[in-house]
Amino acid sequence: MKRYGLFIVLLGGFLFAMLTPLIFVVKKPYYEVHSLMKVDPTVPTLFSNSEQSSIVSYYSRYLNTTAQSMTTVDILRKALDAMEPEDREELFPRIIPSETCAAILQHRVSVTPNRGSHVLDLKISGSKPEGLAEFLNALMQTYMDETRKTNNNSNSDRLRFLYAQKNVITQEMSAIERDLDSLTKDIGTSSFSENHNTAAMSRNNLLMAYNSALNERLVAETRYRAVMKSHQELKGVALDPIIDEIVLNNNALTQTESWTYKELQGLRSTTDGLTELNPERIYVEDRMRSMEGYARELRENVRNQAEQIILGKRDIETETELIIAKNDYEATKAKEDTLKAKISASTVEAKRVSIGIHRGEYLSAHWQNKFDLLHNIEQRITEIEIEKKAPLRLSVMSVARKPGQPLKSNINKITLMLFIGSFGLVIGSFGLYEFLDDTIRRSIDVTHALGYPPVQTILNLRQQVTENEEELSLAPDDFRAHQIGSLAVKLFKEKEKENSRIILFTGTDEGVGTSSISVSCAKALSQLVSRVLIIDGDIEAAPVDELDEFQINLPGLCDYLDGKTTLAESIISTPGDNIDMMYAGNITGGTISRQKIGELMSELKETYDFICIDGAPLLNSHLVEQFALHSDIVALIALGDSSKYRDLKKAAELLVLLGVPGIAPILNFGGIRKTLSFVEMFDNPPDFIRRIVPENIIAIIRRSPSGLKFIDKFLAFVQRLQQRKN
Repeated sequence: MKRYGLFIVLLGGFLFAMLTPLIFVVKKPYYEVHSLMKVDPTVPTLFSNSEQSSIVSYYSRYLNTTAQSMTTVDILRKALDAMEPEDREELFPRIIPSETCAAILQHRVSVTPNRGSHVLDLKISGSKPEGLAEFLNALMQTYMDETRKTNNNSNSDRLRFLYAQKNVITQEMSAIERDLDSLTKDIGTSSFSENHNTAAMSRNNLLMAYNSALNERLVAETRYRAVMKSHQELKGVALDPIIDEIVLNNNALTQTESWTYKELQGLRSTTDGLTELNPERIYVEDRMRSMEGYARELRENVRNQAEQIILGKRDIETETELIIAKNDYEATKAKEDTLKAKISASTVEAKRVSIGIHRGEYLSAHWQNKFDLLHNIEQRITEIEIEKKAPLRLSVMSVARKPGQPLKSNINKITLMLFIGSFGLVIGSFGLYEFLDDTIRRSIDVTHALGYPPVQTILNLRQQVTENEEELSLAPDDFRAHQIGSLAVKLFKEKEKENSRIILFTGTDEGVGTSSISVSCAKALSQLVSRVLIIDGDIEAAPVDELDEFQINLPGLCDYLDGKTTLAESIISTPGDNIDMMYAGNITGGTISRQKIGELMSELKETYDFICIDGAPLLNSHLVEQFALHSDIVALIALGDSSKYRDLKKAAELLVLLGVPGIAPILNFGGIRKTLSFVEMFDNPPDFIRRIVPENIIAIIRRSPSGLKFIDKFLAFVQRLQQRKN
């Protein structure tokens, strides 16, 4: 708006003036019809207490929603179709489709809630009074019918859903009942409680019997082990005393031994007086020995028999006791095993019955839940069936009536539309141009391209020295001292900090003021340091045939690179000043040797405090790229209101790719602009101006050059103010 504001005012005003006669052509009378509808915040219910009958908490939102719903295309179309054919034809011709008519009525019908009341104000406007009131009345009735139909459809949808849910729940309850019947037959009880688990009770009784049998088995086992131990220990007990007692108490043995003793005494008496070799004595002694041997043999037999009897009796008693203990143990063990097997089987059965009881509890609870849900659904169905008869919240408070006279005309509205359209078209055109234009106009554009603002913004670099605007001085004194001086101070700071001596001045394209800025900056630097050198690096240009009197044959950079002169011969000192010059030299237009550029820069850097190189545009010269490789700082100059954003970004990317130590962007507003002034635009107008502006208008503008120059000066003044602000 700041840049094109005056153009917008002039062109928009011109277009509005050209279209103003249309107001008197299209003006029409304006009729307006009103009707009122009441929206009750509360509606009495017939049966249900759960139905939301009050909308007091959100009444304003409900009122706004109703107002917007009444102006939808569908409601307007249905209201049109509900009208009588002759009334409808008063609004729109019969050939126009209802959809199109409804879309037009959306802009003619308004429904507005009256603040502080429960009333909706319906309004329709038109150029004819016929059909307006009839349409509003049809709209109110149609909306009430649609509202009731919507409520009924909503209730019908809810009833269908509830009936479907009822059928589903009934089927689920039947399935649950079948599962309960099958489960009852399986576990033998319909009371799903652990108190009715007969298998568990039988298991408990068996456990008690098992505990008793276990105790009996433990007692029998202990007794059996004790008997076995006694039997083993009795085998080691000696029976000689008992045997001796039996032998001693044997009467037969005693009598036999007594008789033998008597006989031996009688035989021994017969041997008295007989010699040992006497046959009779020998016979008697042999007989006595036989009788003594018989007595000993008899005693031994009696002892053996007594021993056998005692051992046999003891064995029989111990074996009998052992057998009885063993049988008791085995009987109790068998009883225990039997009870244990029965307990295992009873435990499995008890678990099965317990699982069945648990499932039965779940099925019973599930069935009860379904039963309660079914009861609620049936109750809700009854409520909805009754609430369908409840009254609507909407009612007609005042019907629409045919207007007797027009309310006003549409001149103001048409005038406003033409005014907005004229200036909107002009603003849109300039906005589109601004959107598509990538010209650098502000410092922020440089920031967007490089990531940081320009080091220096130079305003109004050149001043007019003659009345001819095209004759501009190139002398450094034409630059504003404080702007160039500020740039020189920043470069001097870089020298002190980073020893940056070689500065390459280049631009994004031709005519950005590179030469003027480089010379002026060198002059400003000469006030800060002792020795400054200016190098004219634009030596790739084609040679120009000049008259002999205008030819300058000073040696310079081109001659040094070709080896025609030495470095001292190629540098021209300025008398009375600390600035030396190295001109371009004799440009031949041929290939320029570049091998000595690096050596030249190194040698100059040892001699001079600053070396300022005036280079060609970076994107147009490979030689400038080589200069950039040997430079400490590249001053990249862009011309305000002329250089393109893409060229600046491309040049910066190239310098980054070359590895330049420092890039100093400079935004210059004093070069040769590539855009036309207002006078130039209409002096030789471009094709797009000829297409949109008639020739007679262009001729009128050409006949008033003083006015155009005044406009140009005013625009230049506004531009300078904007530049100073930036």
